[in-house]
Amino acid sequence: MTVRYDSGMAGGFTFPIHTPQRQFQIFEDFVGAQNFDTDETVTVTQATSGTIAKDVTVHGGAVLLDAGAATSSQGVNVQFNDGIILDEAGDLFFEARVRFAVTAGTSTLTDEMFIGLAESDTTIIASDAMSDTAFLGFSTCSTGNPTTTDGYIQLAGNVSSSGTGSGAGATHIKIDTAANDGVGVDDFVRLGIVVRNGEAQAFVNGEKVGAKISNLPTSTVLLPSLVCQADGVQGKMIVDYFMVSCARSSTAL
Repeated sequence: MTVRYDSGMAGGFTFPIHTPQRQFQIFEDFVGAQNFDTDETVTVTQATSGTIAKDVTVHGGAVLLDAGAATSSQGVNVQFNDGIILDEAGDLFFEARVRFAVTAGTSTLTDEMFIGLAESDTTIIASDAMSDTAFLGFSTCSTGNPTTTDGYIQLAGNVSSSGTGSGAGATHIKIDTAANDGVGVDDFVRLGIVVRNGEAQAFVNGEKVGAKISNLPTSTVLLPSLVCQADGVQGKMIVDYFMVSCARSSTAL
């Protein structure tokens, strides 16, 4: 059965796809996930410590990313090896369902986390800042560019520290705050991105938030990427699923 998902968020995208010559999708819900270091088409890089493993406490498939220590910048960098190029993809939809807590209400959010799409890079985040990497996704970095503060996550794109990506119009989203009912900590939160006409719009739980951003990477293969590192707190996040759906280029192989 064809399902139209969150009409306000991604009304132009259908799941599963029914026109594979025009559209493709990457969907990972971690049901039956195996050893990520050897059995999956995934590149896992430890920053001294850090792991990604099946989380059997979440029914329906999920993984736990654990920084493995509280020492700043230690953790794990994970990239899935099937990617997209925005120039060829046209419209695009990305969504991940995550929780920044192993126990509901006890935050493990740090300022060295990333969820989204990024070019191949084993150190997407270094010293609380996005590296010189093409990306489109949600970052919690507290220094560098994009800049945010604890308790927020920011949608931003393009190259971070080279100076070519200013992050102008970036969207800050509240999570892990009492005023926001513990979104992403007490409960899972769905973080979504819709790209249309060269602009990206953030969504939280299917609702549009913040301003669109147009500072997007081009001519670069972007891979689904997850980063969980420490900042004095041992960062942890549970990922229930992620999906990417986009148009297929008529000229791309």
